[in-house]
Amino acid sequence: MRHTEFSYANPEQPPLKRWTIRAIEGLSGRRQLVDVYDVWKDTMVGTSEYIWNDLLGLINLNVSVADGDWPPQNLPEGPLVLIANHPYGIGDGLAILALAEKLDRPFKILINNELLKVPEVRPFSLPVDFEETKEALKTNMQTRKEALRLLKEGTTIIVFPGGGVATAAKPFGRAQELPWKTFTAKMIRSSRATVLPLYFDGQNSWLFHLVSRYSLTLRLSLLVREFRRIIGSVITARAGQPIPFETLSGFADQKEIMDFLQTQVMEMEPAKKADRVLGRRL
Repeated sequence: MRHTEFSYANPEQPPLKRWTIRAIEGLSGRRQLVDVYDVWKDTMVGTSEYIWNDLLGLINLNVSVADGDWPPQNLPEGPLVLIANHPYGIGDGLAILALAEKLDRPFKILINNELLKVPEVRPFSLPVDFEETKEALKTNMQTRKEALRLLKEGTTIIVFPGGGVATAAKPFGRAQELPWKTFTAKMIRSSRATVLPLYFDGQNSWLFHLVSRYSLTLRLSLLVREFRRIIGSVITARAGQPIPFETLSGFADQKEIMDFLQTQVMEMEPAKKADRVLGRRL
């Protein structure tokens, strides 16, 4: 298979699982994405200042920031953490990288270590291992230490605090974020960082949410399909106001901080904003 790194399958998986993931990815249009990847890495990586924006241009996926300019005009200097909901998987991952590079600051994203198989991703990433092993624990501890060091040196850190793609309890229901991990709060506290909340509109298809109830293998297999499904469309991002560390310093613990931050992000959902406006009018 051409570019085996461009897949959620890996050699450590059982053969049947690996075959299933690769087969479904192939049926989902993986080959066409690999063709675009080749053009991108051969002609743009290393020559362009904004490689993630260039990649989105190649695949015809647009990112629009609603209700404001990007980059934000009132962004302070100093440590910065970008947080966002995670409705798609690949699409919003690329979108937030494209937005981050427009800030013209060094940045790193906390990302599933499986995606570090793609060489061009590595310089922008800090690996998170979701396996329940001693090696995974060691990797994650090293990532936490490195993230704190980078923040204090001025590197922006990007986090999807849910750690996984939002999932609906029923196939045609509204997708819900996975529980937000408290490590983000620890980073913010230790570095006294400002937080910039982002909200991405949309969610994956009913098929993704259906198979997520029964099989992690099928869920992983469909991420390429879900990405292909939104190509040619617009991902709408909504940026909140920067949240200074002083606003968060009074919370009792890390869970309270994350509950507050998750509320700040999810309240930017258009339906919820409309409900608040209607409530004020009534």
